Amino acid sequence: MKRIISSTLMLVTILFASLFVNCNLTYAKSNSDSKEVVVYLVRHGETTANVMHRAQGWSDYTLTQNGIDGAKYLGRGLKGTTFKAAYSGDLTRQEKTAQGVLNNSGNKKINLQIDNNLRECNYGSYEGRPDAAQNIPEIAKYYGFKDSKEFLKKTGKNAINKMQDGYYELDKQNKLNTELPAKYRAEASKTVEKRMSQSLTRIVKKQQKSGGGNVLVVSSGMSISLFISTLNSKQYTGSPMKNDAVTKVVYKDGKFKVSGPVGSLKYFNNGKKELAK
Repeated sequence: MKRIISSTLMLVTILFASLFVNCNLTYAKSNSDSKEVVVYLVRHGETTANVMHRAQGWSDYTLTQNGIDGAKYLGRGLKGTTFKAAYSGDLTRQEKTAQGVLNNSGNKKINLQIDNNLRECNYGSYEGRPDAAQNIPEIAKYYGFKDSKEFLKKTGKNAINKMQDGYYELDKQNKLNTELPAKYRAEASKTVEKRMSQSLTRIVKKQQKSGGGNVLVVSSGMSISLFISTLNSKQYTGSPMKNDAVTKVVYKDGKFKVSGPVGSLKYFNNGKKELAK
């Protein structure tokens, strides 16, 4: 009898201990999820391809002097913002912009982490050729629109998504008659959306475990736009992202939410004014 009572007490003790541990783990998990992370999502500065009106994509064009100065202006405009972590894609224009922002915003000690999933969309055979604006007529024709104007009007805030898918479909058909291997061909918009979302989710979840806070992320215009297009934000219009533009995205309780305007030049302009004094 005593043996049965002892066994029962032991079983009850183990059960309560298990419940206690599980409750603590659940609490720890929910407490971590509630930590707010603010992502300062930045498009890189002006590049040599920008001023030549060439499509960049995965091609590694560097910053112009304006681009180098722009990173300084943006950094100065963000002075007073403490970043807990910083990330950029692996393209030179992204890394240099990120480092320039850190060096000029009072965040020199933050180690820049590189993530190739934050790079620009791949345009495949269209890289190095006339930029997106000049390729719209061909893409519009592919979709059955009479011209660029009709394409932009009918696609609205989805124009950038349709543009990327136009590159993907035309390159898949090898319309430019190149010998580019399949793995380097243009990406579909959903592919870019997925890699950007996965990468940013990893970043914010990691930061939540460190207590939340501000994170700098430097990427490129099309890839940023495609990510933001998945958030169903009223602020997103599908307009092209300008160099050094900032979009603040808050992550909390498992959700991303745009905070303020999309592609704001406020920090860039404020920093430029301050350095001009």
